[in-house]
Amino acid sequence: MATRIIVTGANGQVGKALLARLWDTSAETHAVTRIPGPLQATKVVASPLDSEKVQKAIRQSDVAIHLAGTRWPKTSNSYYGANVATTAALINAMRDSNVKRIIFLSSVDAREDSPNEYLRTKGQAEALLRTTGIPTVVFRCTHLIGSPDSPGATAQALQSVDGEAVKVLGSGQQIVAPIFVNDVASAILMAIDKGRSGVYELSGPDRMSMDDLVRLVNQNPAIPIKHLPGRLSKFLSKVIPGMPSALIDLMLKPSVGNSAQAVCEFGLQLTSLGNVWAVPRDMAKAEAASVREEIEFRVR
Repeated sequence: MATRIIVTGANGQVGKALLARLWDTSAETHAVTRIPGPLQATKVVASPLDSEKVQKAIRQSDVAIHLAGTRWPKTSNSYYGANVATTAALINAMRDSNVKRIIFLSSVDAREDSPNEYLRTKGQAEALLRTTGIPTVVFRCTHLIGSPDSPGATAQALQSVDGEAVKVLGSGQQIVAPIFVNDVASAILMAIDKGRSGVYELSGPDRMSMDDLVRLVNQNPAIPIKHLPGRLSKFLSKVIPGMPSALIDLMLKPSVGNSAQAVCEFGLQLTSLGNVWAVPRDMAKAEAASVREEIEFRVR
């Protein structure tokens, strides 16, 4: 394990999962975040990437794990600022530094000429990292999903509130292969010390429709779903303050990838979300009993 590892965007879903794994190693971890808070790291640095405090920490690191970025920039930020400017700040600090390896979290379909602003800025960040000459591993991920006790932003957005219908953009038939967040943390952990530089896709082993994903993360096959037609969805960015059109476009598209190369290179074992989100046995029995009672009542 590398001696000193710096993790940007450390308070995000992947960052927290990764730091929990690194905590049990001999590595010295420096967690970089803009928002102060407790994290499982040797040291937490709550400051922008271009601050002298963070720049010094980067220069002294052996490995830089760059997780900073966002799908939904707030009013004080932008896709360029969150995804490209942070990468430029990282690169600036790595000049004449100890950094011998970079690991970057990107997105499937990222490319510099993408019409989608989020995917375009992720592609631009990848291109910047290639100019450093430092061995770099890029993981392009599908939708990230956590566990029932820590679902993450995407799963939470697809969960019902007080039993109300879940709003799904488009027909709900777009195919997705979401990746379990712990599998992403495992891939990054393995890439610290092994594997060749390059771009690797990380996609979950199960393909399903968006509607099926909604049923899964609600642990309810009968959860009511309300579809927002694609044309109407395009206007949501004007109706919902701050809702970026790039994010709407992402949710309307399929989100799949081919993890075969990453699995082979880093020895990964991908997790089925069906196992992670399986309905607890007691709950399943209770639901089955309720259905039986309803049937019997109607028969009587």
